[in-house]
Amino acid sequence: MNRLKIVFSLVFVLVFPKLLAQPLIKYSNGNPEYSIQWDKQFAQINNLTPEIEINDKWVSVKEFKNIRWEKKEGTRLSEGNNYNGKVAYLYLICENHHMISNFTIIFELMEGRPYLVMNSSLKASEKFKLGGIKLFNSAQENIVLPGNSKDWMIFTESASAPHTGGLMYPYQLNTKKAKEGTYSKAHTGVWLSMLVNDKKNCAFSFASIASELWPNNFKWELPVKDDFNKLKVSARSGAIFEKEKIWVPAGNTITTDAFLVGYWENQRPTNVLLETGKIMGENVRKGKPMRFPEAGWSSWHSYDRKITEKSFLTSADFINTNLKDYGWKTIQIDGGWWTEPGLYSVNDVTFPHGIRYLSDYVNKLGLDFGLHVSPLRTNPKDPITSKHPDWILKPINNKKIAKGDDEMATTVGTVYVDGSHPEVPAFSSARYQQIVEGYRPSFMKWDHTYGGLEEGVRFDSTMTFMQAHNKTIRAIRNALPDDLIVTRSMGYVFGALECYDAIRIGNDINHPGYKSEAEPFTNITYGKTLGTIEEERVEKGLIRFARAVSQNYYIHKNIAIVDPDAFFVSPQYTIDEAKCHMTLEAIMGGLFFFGDKVESLPAERLELLKNKDIIAVNKLGVHAVPLDLFSGVDIPTIWKLETKDRLIITIFNWLDKDLSKTYNLKTDFELNNSKYKLTELWTQKNFKIESNKLTLDQPAHSVKIIEFVKK
Repeated sequence: MNRLKIVFSLVFVLVFPKLLAQPLIKYSNGNPEYSIQWDKQFAQINNLTPEIEINDKWVSVKEFKNIRWEKKEGTRLSEGNNYNGKVAYLYLICENHHMISNFTIIFELMEGRPYLVMNSSLKASEKFKLGGIKLFNSAQENIVLPGNSKDWMIFTESASAPHTGGLMYPYQLNTKKAKEGTYSKAHTGVWLSMLVNDKKNCAFSFASIASELWPNNFKWELPVKDDFNKLKVSARSGAIFEKEKIWVPAGNTITTDAFLVGYWENQRPTNVLLETGKIMGENVRKGKPMRFPEAGWSSWHSYDRKITEKSFLTSADFINTNLKDYGWKTIQIDGGWWTEPGLYSVNDVTFPHGIRYLSDYVNKLGLDFGLHVSPLRTNPKDPITSKHPDWILKPINNKKIAKGDDEMATTVGTVYVDGSHPEVPAFSSARYQQIVEGYRPSFMKWDHTYGGLEEGVRFDSTMTFMQAHNKTIRAIRNALPDDLIVTRSMGYVFGALECYDAIRIGNDINHPGYKSEAEPFTNITYGKTLGTIEEERVEKGLIRFARAVSQNYYIHKNIAIVDPDAFFVSPQYTIDEAKCHMTLEAIMGGLFFFGDKVESLPAERLELLKNKDIIAVNKLGVHAVPLDLFSGVDIPTIWKLETKDRLIITIFNWLDKDLSKTYNLKTDFELNNSKYKLTELWTQKNFKIESNKLTLDQPAHSVKIIEFVKK
């Protein structure tokens, strides 16, 4: 660092009014190493050097013969946002490498904006194999934290299911290890990562604002053993497993996806995460609107693949008679209507009248019909796999894929089509156009889309998995009616996001757990938590689910409507636990589906589904903010939902013991006014505020959802 201070000769500073902490870039001409700094002594990321993986070897751009920095006009890297100041551009230009004629990083800065946006491009002079690009990396620590390191917390979003991301203190980087076979490591954020201090109200944020080439990965390390105030962060554009490489022919240009690097001060980190989500959405949605299916029921959780025409229509009739008037108006058939997974021929034994019959039947009841499909998945028995073997994605090591093989995510023996093949997008779009025209769903649940994003051997070796996936998904979506609602389940958080109205934000609630004789496929448990992120987490049932969805409020109505998995009120839960599950989904303001075998629900359980106050909370369409997300708790307990007309505070007791706790309205709920009438929406019980404080007694595994009405 001292060496850098000596050689710095040029400082790129925008002369803007000092409204927020604004980034500046420090550099010296002829040297590709740079630093990003804000107007706080510690708010800096130092000693950053780009690297490129060329023919399986990471190469520093210091090996380029000509290196220079330029300030000049540029093309916007980011779309409109809340900041409308003047834009300035800085270029790092590296030329004359024996494989690459030109490598350029573009930095976009804007007046009044606490973050910068950056991306890169390279042009090949010789054909080479590209494994990824690190827009910044360093051999040592590049962030030095002030004060107690335990005041700081690292947040990482994962590649696939959110529960594989997480929250941790810096010292836990030594203890959390990558799980074999997972798509993300505990210390690597894909798509989004943050370093936050909830006590000081400040946060660093790193986030992708495009998803066209490779996902951006943000990796956290401890470069100095047991010194938890010294962190190393790097940013890489590349495959998640770091196995996939692409060939770049001579003369071809590759452009990475832009991402932001920012530092916010005097803002609670939960609000910074929300602001980051807004910026991401403005860029990745491409202006496409989002829509909700009506609240409803999914067949998967009670029937799995054993769903039949009779059982499906029995559930539809029951919902029509008993629940439609309360707002439950969508009936969705999930996997099992086909003969085999990935093979979309209707099982005429279990569905003798076909799927159009189900759709027409449901519509005549005044309900909406939803259909489960997997657009990028197929089955070895599909004729296309023998007629067109080059359409199928191959594993990197070219081994034969066995049924149940984890590689290539080949669940139940299915395989995935290769979107890089020029004939696949047209074929796939025609197939799904035929399905929609034939079965007339009002919405479709697209499942297993991660399969098309696997790191594999593709027909076109110059295309990344992201490019191949996006090409096919967009072709399918463009062939379907505009008013069709499309949701994505079990897929990455990135890739052609403008094609979806809603995206899955939580893990499957139906496993792991246990089976009962009464509900053989409703494998639900409550689970267990000891209360803090430092303690061992139990990956079961509702606890696992609540942990997963708590960190994804930033997605809602910014990137997509949030789509948690179905909730349950079945007797596997206590009444209080069932209320926890239904309430948690209600305050997300997104898709609201239950999965119980509805016709066998006891009367007191059915009554939970008729609670108009809870249903109305979901219909507000607003995601509650988990106020204590970055406080060190394992699962947030305090959630605040606020609209122009309503204020609702939800408090969960996730623990196995009863709690009596006093809350301060200002510090715990972020409320300045103490003059409210308080009503709990499940019981209609009133509570009193005394001396700006609220005391609650809560049994284990229970929830209180309280509306605050100003007096």
